[in-house]
Amino acid sequence: MNILFFLVHPAKFNFHRVQINELIFRGHNVDILITSKDILEDLVQEEGWEYTNIFPEGRKIPGLHVYAAAFISLVRTVYRLWKFSRGKKYDLFIGDLLTILGRLKGVPSLYPTDDVLVQVPEQSVFLSTCNHIIAPKITDLGRYNSKKIAYDGYKALAHLHPNQFKPEKSRLPNDLLHKPFFMIRCVGFSATHDIGKSGINNEILNKLVHILERKGRVLITSERKLPIELEKYRLKSLKTDISHYIYFAELLIGDSTTMGAEAAVLGTPSIEFDNYFEEIEQMQELENEYGLNFCVKTSEPEELFNKVEEFINIPDLKEEFRKRRQKLIADKIDVSAFLIWFIENYPESVSVLKKDPSYQYRFK
Repeated sequence: MNILFFLVHPAKFNFHRVQINELIFRGHNVDILITSKDILEDLVQEEGWEYTNIFPEGRKIPGLHVYAAAFISLVRTVYRLWKFSRGKKYDLFIGDLLTILGRLKGVPSLYPTDDVLVQVPEQSVFLSTCNHIIAPKITDLGRYNSKKIAYDGYKALAHLHPNQFKPEKSRLPNDLLHKPFFMIRCVGFSATHDIGKSGINNEILNKLVHILERKGRVLITSERKLPIELEKYRLKSLKTDISHYIYFAELLIGDSTTMGAEAAVLGTPSIEFDNYFEEIEQMQELENEYGLNFCVKTSEPEELFNKVEEFINIPDLKEEFRKRRQKLIADKIDVSAFLIWFIENYPESVSVLKKDPSYQYRFK
């Protein structure tokens, strides 16, 4: 097969990494396009892939309202995708605005997401133009649910299922191997779907560091600029090693749904501090059914501090979370194994799943 992937965010890289590597290994021709976004290009380079960055300058347009900038970026992106693909023959497009290009060129497209429609309504441009949506069974896509290829799992399980990820202490520096350490994740809140949202500010971050330092070392991974006095806590490592750090951490605190879910499926205690988790069925399930993630509203910072104090003083907390993780893994599928089968057998795989949705449980 000739397959074109378009990766626009580090989370998309993580979701597709196992699939792309296996498809290449099996002899398929896989082209990879990216944009300059956070650490995305670093991740792709560390993976050793051949790729083309169609927006080396990034897609942000300073000086314009975020929605006007988003529209202009859409037009520019579709043009550059068309320019790259001109004269090339593809069997399948996967990702982002390849959905529109697919309509223009008559190439079927898949759009993977785990964002609920009510939280990220602007993704309607992808949902309405793709042929099929790849999304967790629990993710509500409203009027687009009929187009969904529903898998029983989470986005994080695509690269962190035990079949695909083996934690290695050797990826961590020696000074972290003999002392407990804690991680704090701060996002940038600069995307269109982040408007009006908030999370861990500098005042809260300082207090969290003060609480955690009494029990071990603190590592901060942040999309935004940190105060000078907190820069010494910033995690400096290979970008592809972050999952190993999360696995061996005693606790993750963050305002990132993505990293919170990653910690949960790895069996690391996770506390999410933001004001939109109630809209995300996945986070509700991780908290209420599996007890692997705990969510605190931004209007209740004292509850956040109390929960952190409670967690760091519970003996053998991680052992308990590892047991909870085992139940989750037993219930869910190996997402990448399922998608490799789905892509290789597309479009026949669509008919198979429509006839027997339980076919996916062969990929455990």
